[in-house]
Amino acid sequence: MAAWLAVGKDVAVVSHESALDMLGLSDIIPDMVHLSVPRSRRHPAQLPNVKVHTTSRLFHQEDLVVRDGVSVTSATRSILDAAEAGTAPEQIETAVAQAVERGLATAQQLRRQAGERGRRVATLTADALRKVGR
Repeated sequence: MAAWLAVGKDVAVVSHESALDMLGLSDIIPDMVHLSVPRSRRHPAQLPNVKVHTTSRLFHQEDLVVRDGVSVTSATRSILDAAEAGTAPEQIETAVAQAVERGLATAQQLRRQAGERGRRVATLTADALRKVGR
């Protein structure tokens, strides 16, 4: 991922819809590359077809995985970041179902962390978990 390298592989991680795509969760086709960086790095180079999200939420070890040598947000973090950013609810529901079925996330992780994201994300996550019987 050239965009990841250009923004800074030591600070940027593939996130949101791009991470869902790399993790094989949902059938979303991102219209741009989504990267997240710490808020302190909020002025990276502007690149075409790249959306840089800044976050004040620290990246903990459980928030990150490596796919094909690229740092990517974990299934739980990717789902919740995408939900918070307004990704279509049906895509979030599909991602939740697939992540839980594949053991990439647990219902407990999703519920707990969704609760830290506000009522809309918590409700969307709870509804998705209910649909998969969790």
